[in-house]
Amino acid sequence: MARAVAGLAILLLAGCAIVPVSREAGDWPARRLALQALSRWELHGRIAVAAGGEGFSGGFRWRQDGSHAEVDVRTPLGGTALTLSIDGSRLTVADAQGQVAAGAAADAALAEALGVPLPVAELRYWLVGAPAPGAVEFEQTGPDGRLERLVQSGWELRYDRYREVGAMVLPARLELMAPGARVRVVTGQWQMHP
Repeated sequence: MARAVAGLAILLLAGCAIVPVSREAGDWPARRLALQALSRWELHGRIAVAAGGEGFSGGFRWRQDGSHAEVDVRTPLGGTALTLSIDGSRLTVADAQGQVAAGAAADAALAEALGVPLPVAELRYWLVGAPAPGAVEFEQTGPDGRLERLVQSGWELRYDRYREVGAMVLPARLELMAPGARVRVVTGQWQMHP
């Protein structure tokens, strides 16, 4: 009987040794800094916006290179809706007809097209699962050390799924909410560049 109990204990301990543990569990401050430092990546995904009784849905491709990003927003059928060029917090928007707007006019054009003004400078960080550098009103991580909820720049974000991307774990689905607006993002394909 004693041998059976000892054998069972060894099997249980051996079983515990092979249970996978999250690669990034626990150390949220270090993870936050690593995510904020990501500067070269590409993401293909889907977006759905509901604001003021209006809606928009389509696909997007986001290419981040340092402080510069190029974003193509597509209609549900794959046609070009908007092309965004972001340098830090400066935005340029080109619509499907090739009309280009910059500065405050670009912010207005984006808000008109999507039905909601989006904080483009913060989005590059929010998409990778981190707050933008600067003031954060609320931040909550789960037991796995990943961001679950964030309130920043007047928006509330909820992260409900992550996926492995090479050696990293990045958001698979997130929701952004502001008064009168809801944006859902589902990430498709991530590419990290050195």
